[in-house]
Amino acid sequence: MKLKEKFRKSIEEGYKKYLSVHPRSSKKIVPMHKCIAEIILKELGGKKAGFSIKSKGIDDNKEYNCSGKYYSKYIDITIMYKNKPISGLGFKFITSNYKQNSNNYFENMLGETANIKRADFFYGQILVFKHKIPYYSSDKKTFTKIEHINEKNIAKYVKLHNDNVPLLYHKPDILFLTFIETGDENEFDRIVELNKAGKTKKINKRKFHKNQLKNVRVKFIETNQLSKKAFQKKHWIS
Repeated sequence: MKLKEKFRKSIEEGYKKYLSVHPRSSKKIVPMHKCIAEIILKELGGKKAGFSIKSKGIDDNKEYNCSGKYYSKYIDITIMYKNKPISGLGFKFITSNYKQNSNNYFENMLGETANIKRADFFYGQILVFKHKIPYYSSDKKTFTKIEHINEKNIAKYVKLHNDNVPLLYHKPDILFLTFIETGDENEFDRIVELNKAGKTKKINKRKFHKNQLKNVRVKFIETNQLSKKAFQKKHWIS
């Protein structure tokens, strides 16, 4: 199986878990952590070459607790060489209510990265975004709009990537963003359109999510489908 397809399937499995359990449950990210860990371990030559991975979903199913420069932090995926940590990856899977938290996501990433890199770690970040992100209003108990990820939302990541001043501890050594559709967009759209038409439909979020499982089919979205200006040739986001 090609690596891209392996990764796609892990995201699909993780998204189904997201729909099946509480949205904040860590179960949704285990399939992706496992997939990434297995890919890295294989590329490095595996345990025969002295490498191992600390991550959910692999071996002892535990993350490595890095002391950091300022505070201790469990790292999503840690690469070990001869049982010593040498590098790590943070992973984020963003599926709802993004834009109101956009700056918080970014600021937290900068702080997390600086804390780990100042502890002499090589550190990267992987972010997976739903292209069309449903916004759930806890007040109205329904989905009130669909947020479309575009160049304005991603511009700060591009600026960070292109910032090449020496000793930028807040800049990840690897920064990878990818965008997906999940196959259930039409159902979220339907609820939003009912609300726009004044036919507000309160929903049981947990039940609604579980009903979408049959529709799930993850596919990657090319950046030129997101916007026009910021993702022209020489773009760096897959």
